[in-house]
Amino acid sequence: MNTIHPRIRRSPLSMVAGIALVLIGSLASVGIHAHLSNTQEVIAVRAEIPRGQKIERTDLAIVAVSTDPTLKPLKSSQLTQVVGQYATTDLKPGSLLVADDVGGQPQPGLGGAAIGVSLKPGEYPDQKLTVGDRVLLVEIPDRIDTDLAPASFPGTVGTITSGQGNSMTVITVFVQADDAPLIAVLSASNKVALVLLAQEY
Repeated sequence: MNTIHPRIRRSPLSMVAGIALVLIGSLASVGIHAHLSNTQEVIAVRAEIPRGQKIERTDLAIVAVSTDPTLKPLKSSQLTQVVGQYATTDLKPGSLLVADDVGGQPQPGLGGAAIGVSLKPGEYPDQKLTVGDRVLLVEIPDRIDTDLAPASFPGTVGTITSGQGNSMTVITVFVQADDAPLIAVLSASNKVALVLLAQEY
């Protein structure tokens, strides 16, 4: 005996709904593909970098972002060119790096000299130093003589390189060229401290 199966009749409404779902799925796939094709890998700031500080690899991260013609972040392929450069402005974590954010090492002006001093904690202020700060390099004498003031040399902060391992921080200070030889001797003998002066804004 043959069994007769009833024919299922699909309503026009369910057919339209099915077609709509297919179209929505197709459009979503197209949208995802378009989004992925419009992203690029760029350089972002991972850790805060004060103005004038040397940029290290650990300060940066590679992120994928949607392309925007109004933004021109540095591409990930430029990472090796950025590392070792200096921040030209204060860089905050999460920001995208652009060409104007990085530059070469600052140079002293006419009649000046750049001197690097290695300082340990206690020989410079806990307050964060930035490029352009007015400072005073002061001689640390072997013994304190209240009748004789220690030698001191005015200068301006050029660059700051945070210490690694030995906790020493290297600060480049722009000073008068005539003062540079004595400051170099004092620095090599660990007999110099840095004082932050009131800033002129």
